[in-house]
Amino acid sequence: MKDCLLLLTKVFPFDKGEEFIEDEIPILAKTFEKVIIIATSTSDHPVQTRSVPENVSIHNIRTSKVKHSLPGAISRQFPFKDYKGYSGKDECNAVKGSLKKKLYLSYFIAKSEIIYDEAVNILSQYNFEEYDGVTFYSYWFHDIAMVALRLKRYCTAKAKRAVSRAHRYDLYAYRNSANYLPLRYYMLKNIDKVYPCSEDGSNYLMESYPDYRDKIQTSYLGTRDFGTGKESDGSVFHIVSCCHITPIKRVELLAQALAQLSGSGLNLKWTHFGGGEALNELIKYSEQNLSFMEYDFAGEIKNSELMDFYKNNPVDLFINTSSSEGLPVSIMEACSFGIPTIATDVGGSSEIVKNGETGFLLDADFTPDKLTEKIKSMILLPVQKKKELRENCRSLYLKNFVANDNFTKFAQEIKPL
Repeated sequence: MKDCLLLLTKVFPFDKGEEFIEDEIPILAKTFEKVIIIATSTSDHPVQTRSVPENVSIHNIRTSKVKHSLPGAISRQFPFKDYKGYSGKDECNAVKGSLKKKLYLSYFIAKSEIIYDEAVNILSQYNFEEYDGVTFYSYWFHDIAMVALRLKRYCTAKAKRAVSRAHRYDLYAYRNSANYLPLRYYMLKNIDKVYPCSEDGSNYLMESYPDYRDKIQTSYLGTRDFGTGKESDGSVFHIVSCCHITPIKRVELLAQALAQLSGSGLNLKWTHFGGGEALNELIKYSEQNLSFMEYDFAGEIKNSELMDFYKNNPVDLFINTSSSEGLPVSIMEACSFGIPTIATDVGGSSEIVKNGETGFLLDADFTPDKLTEKIKSMILLPVQKKKELRENCRSLYLKNFVANDNFTKFAQEIKPL
């Protein structure tokens, strides 16, 4: 049986972003005879920064081309009543009385149609009839999931499936300013399966759209197993954080919490991986308030370099201060090395950060002093308890978040036959 997979991403394997796809691609390439990747939101001159197996072909759609076509595509939906036949009664009720939601819906449909047209042009070079089955796989449950649905109808293969992962912005409607995500009813009705990356995400979708419960199934992401990291000798308490510095990530709250430990006599070190527009502000704040401790802003590095760091440097604690998450791969990575985590209780974080077992949870609206208390309590734990936390982290990782196990199971799940 010959089968083919079409994977729709944003930028992978070009430029920076979607690093968490890197470990999944080799397994997909082993499972499917042919894999085609279309990166749907790249720069004008993208650089391929990640290697792919030989049976993987890669293509890209330039963001600038999509933006240039948007005004015309939106205007063609005038008078904005049936939205090109996509919006049924449920969708019309969802946007009723809200200009913001109506504009979002129009934009969403227009963008997905532009990307679809570009994708069809790319795929015209392939003969799908030579395959017994084709799976159209969207990495995000958003506009490119709509593209996957339409490509399934376009394809002439005997067996066809359209599936999508779902993470955070593409899953939780209440996390955006409109409190709305377009065409949920349409996509859930027409897609074969949606795979949220957490039980929290699956429960949210099932409760919001109970008629489609049988199409929703949790599929954890995962990270490669590099073994347990080095244990600390206790001389320095080393804290690590890792994320792109955006308002949602709230890294400034970690800096403010650490500042409150001035005068504590504790020997502290903080390493942050990741860049962002607010990095300079964070550096300036640290220069003014964290001179009593060691800190290092390592910037953006390759994932392989981060793994080497965890393997070769003792780390006592990982901290995630996000106001919104799916189920963070950054915590999975720390957990795999036996590093406990303090994290906000948002999204699926509680599925990996177990209070008192693998770390500690904070309320979503925590204040810096609450985080300071958690850090202190972590530092003051008996040596045996710290060791127990590390062992628990490693055990939970091996049970739920090993990349090879999770991605192999997922690849078999989405096969067209």
